[in-house]
Amino acid sequence: MAIEDNFIVAIELGSSKVRALAGRKAPDGAIQVLASAQEPSESFIRKGRINNFNKMSQCVANLKDKLEKQLQKSISRVYVGVGGMGLHTVPNVVTRHFAEKTVITQEMLNSILKANLEASPADSIILEGVPQEYRLGAQTVSDPVGMQTENIEGHYLNIVTRAAVSEDISSCFGNAGVPIAGKPISTLQLADTMLTGPEKRSGCVFVDMGAETTAVAVYKNNVLRHLAVIPLGGANVNRDLCSFQIEDDEAEELKRRFGAALYPDTEKEHAPVALRDGRTVKFDDFSAMVEARMEEIILNVNNQIALSRYDKSQLIGGIVITGGAANMKDMDKAFERYTGFEKFRFVKSPRLQVRAASKEEAGFNDDGSYNVVIALMDKCELNCCGGDHGSLVQDIFEAAAEKETPAAGEAQKAAGPDARSEVPQRHAADEEKEPEPEPQRQKSGNGWFSRLSKRFRDLTERVISEDDEIKKGGQGRG
Repeated sequence: MAIEDNFIVAIELGSSKVRALAGRKAPDGAIQVLASAQEPSESFIRKGRINNFNKMSQCVANLKDKLEKQLQKSISRVYVGVGGMGLHTVPNVVTRHFAEKTVITQEMLNSILKANLEASPADSIILEGVPQEYRLGAQTVSDPVGMQTENIEGHYLNIVTRAAVSEDISSCFGNAGVPIAGKPISTLQLADTMLTGPEKRSGCVFVDMGAETTAVAVYKNNVLRHLAVIPLGGANVNRDLCSFQIEDDEAEELKRRFGAALYPDTEKEHAPVALRDGRTVKFDDFSAMVEARMEEIILNVNNQIALSRYDKSQLIGGIVITGGAANMKDMDKAFERYTGFEKFRFVKSPRLQVRAASKEEAGFNDDGSYNVVIALMDKCELNCCGGDHGSLVQDIFEAAAEKETPAAGEAQKAAGPDARSEVPQRHAADEEKEPEPEPQRQKSGNGWFSRLSKRFRDLTERVISEDDEIKKGGQGRG
C-alpha cells in the first residue's frame, strides 16, 4: 500500500528488545501505525545502557531496513527514547536579585531556566529541567509572571543521566547512518500517556517494571517531583532461578507458571516444581527465591517514594503500575505489604487510540510490549520520511567527496550533534564514576532473605554486582 511522505519513527532501547514504530498522528489524536520492527538486545544492552557498540549499530541498521521495506519509503531521521540505569532527578535553585522592585516576565523565567540547565553535575548532562516553584521573598508561587519583586528563586528538578549514555546513543546511530531527531525521556512520555489528570493532580507514584530496570516517578499537583531508574527488574528473578542449573527460557517459563510476588502464609504442602530434565525443586525453595527478589525490588521502589519526601497521605492517587514484570501474580498484595499503600492501579496500555494501517500490523501490541514506543511517538512532531525507498542511496565515494564541500559542512551543522558518526573518546574517569544511587538491600531478619540458603545469598550478591562487571569489561567498543 502507498504511504504518504509524512510519518514519525520512534525507537525504544529495551534491555530485552529494541523496538521501532513508524506511524502518524490522526486529526482525532489517534496513532496510526504503519510499520513495526524489533530486534533482540540481550547481548548488547544491559540495564538500558549500550555496552556493545558494533552490535547496537548493526541493530539500528537492521531496524531501519525492516521499516523501510514495509513503508517503501526512506527514513531520514528517528526519535530515540532515553532511559536506563542512572537516570534520576537532582534539585537545583537559581537566584536573581534586582536593584529595585521589578515585574517578572516570561523572558526572565526563560533566562533563569537557561541558567539552571547550564549547571550540569560532573560527568552528567541535564536532559530536562522541571520547574517546581518560585519564591518571591516570603511568597511561594507556581507562576510569578506579572508579579513584582526585588529577588526571585527558581526551584527546579533536573532530570540527569551520565553524559556517556547520550553520547553512546548518538555514536551508534551515527555509525549506522541514522540521524537522531530528538531524545525524549521514555519514562516521562509513558507516564503522560498512562496517568490520568486527577492522578497527577492529587499525587501518585508511577512504576514501570521492566526486564532489567524499574522506573519510579512521583507526581503531585501535576508536576514531576521525583524520578529514578532502579537497576533491578524481572530478569533478576530469572537469573536467580538459573541457580537451579536451568536455562533462562526455562526459568522464564517456571516464573510465569509458579511465580508470585507474595505467597500466602500456609502450612499446606506443595508439590515440588518439575524441571524439563526430570529433576524437581522443592516448592519452598522456589517460592522463597522468587519472593525475596520481588521484595527487594518493591522495597527499592518504596525507598524512592521516601526520597521524594511525599507519603501515601499526600499521594492520594496511589501507585500506578505497568510493565511486563508487573504481570506476576499477587503483585498488588506485595506492594501493599512493602509500601503501606492501599490504592493500586495496573495499566496494560496507554490512554491513546492506536490503529493499525494493515492486517499485518493488527494486534502488534496485544501484550503491551510497544507501549513505550507508542508513547514516544505521541510526543514527537518532526517528519521522519526521506522520500521513496532507495532515493537517498548515493555512491559512497560521491558522498565522501560532498562531505568536504562547504555546503555539506553546513548540512552537517543543521543536522545537529546527533548526526555525527565518530565515536567520542572516553576518559578513564567516565568509566569509574556512577552517579546513580545503589539499590537498597533487604536483609532484615523479618524478610524472606534471612530464610534462604547461603547459596542464594551468594547468588544475590553476585547478581547485584553486575553493574561493577559492566563497568570493568562491558564498555569496550570492539
